[in-house]
Amino acid sequence: MSIFRMPKSVAKRVEKTQRDFLWGGGNLEGKVHLVKWDAVCTEKHKGGLGLRRIATLNRALLGKWIWRFACEKNNFWNQVITTKYGQEDYGWRPKKVRGPAGVGVWKEIMKEDDWCWDNLAFRVGKGSKIKFWKDCWCTDTPLSQCFNQLFVLAVHRDATIEEMWDHDAGQGD
Repeated sequence: MSIFRMPKSVAKRVEKTQRDFLWGGGNLEGKVHLVKWDAVCTEKHKGGLGLRRIATLNRALLGKWIWRFACEKNNFWNQVITTKYGQEDYGWRPKKVRGPAGVGVWKEIMKEDDWCWDNLAFRVGKGSKIKFWKDCWCTDTPLSQCFNQLFVLAVHRDATIEEMWDHDAGQGD
């Protein structure tokens, strides 16, 4: 389940099997249940049973592969993907899979790319891998969108934070 995208119909069948098991059997369509399925899927510390929604869990596990691509540079699988598709943003993310050719598994994982990256934040560190204008590093929106008129005037639109920082003066350029 962690590497393949689960069809919605399969996720629904798995959740139905979970419900049937929890509520005591198969033919319970007409029977009233005292607890909503949403309450059962609520986290334990919030009073639920902590069961996870299968579709959400599958999506999270696919997103983990995108995260692993950014972090596990020396793994063989990462090198294969990088060689086949290339990379962008200082190796944080692979280039988009285009055209009919390509490994089906990786294409399915990359369908979670935007969702995954939209829910991640950067820690600046030295600033050598984070783009000053294009990455979300000090607000929820890239600075290019917050300060569009300045971005249009910028000479170095792809510069990193480190490149924009004047180390001698201790401040930005």
